Amino acid sequence: MSRIRGGLDLVMDALRRHAREVQALYLERGRRVPDVAEAAKRAGLRIQERSREELEGLAGPDHGGCVAIVGPYPFAHLDELLDAPAPLLVALDQISDPHNFGAIVRSAAAFGADGVVVLKDRAAPVSGVVVRASAAATERVRIARVTNLARTLDELRRRDLSVIGLDAGGDCDVGALPDAPFGRVLVVGAEGSGLRRLVREKCDVLARIPMAAETESLNASVATSIALYAMTR
Repeated sequence: MSRIRGGLDLVMDALRRHAREVQALYLERGRRVPDVAEAAKRAGLRIQERSREELEGLAGPDHGGCVAIVGPYPFAHLDELLDAPAPLLVALDQISDPHNFGAIVRSAAAFGADGVVVLKDRAAPVSGVVVRASAAATERVRIARVTNLARTLDELRRRDLSVIGLDAGGDCDVGALPDAPFGRVLVVGAEGSGLRRLVREKCDVLARIPMAAETESLNASVATSIALYAMTR
């Protein structure tokens, strides 16, 4: 399935990083963008003009007058995420909100995580909204899709990674986790429902973020950022 990149920054990123995969390049009729024109010329791509309404139909209202159609997202294999000496991974259990997904990928990039694991089904796809929310970190962070997260966590435990479930009722503070010399997996559940029962059972530790008021809560992306910071500081 092709990816749609709307907005000057994302289009330029696609032309710089994935020019060979750009299938079509559209500008709003009458608009001139020298940077895009120059990059398209270098890549041997022809710019096509479309109306504002046509671009909005492709990429939504935030297209900024510039849209690129790029090839399918290059998902990584799980093994590729494990080539670091002590990898740090983020595993998402049914995160379906694209803004949360994108923000989590952006945090993974910021804190040096080695990859993100997502479900093939019942999860947000790598859409234009996700790419924008990640500030294009989806193009830098390796993302692997799996069919069954519980089985994947079993596999990662067999490879000696410590599996940490993020949970408000966790056993310890996220800043006081035991050492993990072979790497860690931070498992984050969907807002509201949290981690599913079987996924919780596969975690070595359930970790909480200490907060001043027990009644307060954080959305999934904010909680992931705090946990990654605590793990890597």
